[in-house]
Amino acid sequence: MNKKKIAIINGPNINILGKREPSVYGVVDWNSIENKVKALGQQLNVELLFCQSNHEGEIVDFIQKNMNELSGVVINPAALSKTGYSILDAINALIIPYVEVHLSNIISRGGWHSESIFTETAVGFIMGFRGYVYELGLQSINHYLEENKK
Repeated sequence: MNKKKIAIINGPNINILGKREPSVYGVVDWNSIENKVKALGQQLNVELLFCQSNHEGEIVDFIQKNMNELSGVVINPAALSKTGYSILDAINALIIPYVEVHLSNIISRGGWHSESIFTETAVGFIMGFRGYVYELGLQSINHYLEENKK
């Protein structure tokens, strides 16, 4: 059986995936958030594709280019440009399940996630501080895919 491919998509202005961050106790963990997510992907036996872009069109192109391979998406839409509707349309058109992750300390500039919870392919919404939301998002979409195997 082929490995599941899950995309981790992050919009502009929040290049959090490559960052290191202090733990809850203030001790800096030298692993970046991206490395932690990669380690979790290996543990879950999932192939990850990362996409970080300042342009909505590049994210849509990434989704369309990988559409035949993707099993699911973890996306942080909060920092996307103006609306992000084209990204939501791209994900929904492909009927790819996705989980939204939001950093609660960053106010959204996009207006699409209030509507996105009504889409059929939205299977989760996670809000929290720090990069843990990406790990939880990956666990959530993987669990959803496992529970809904065809």
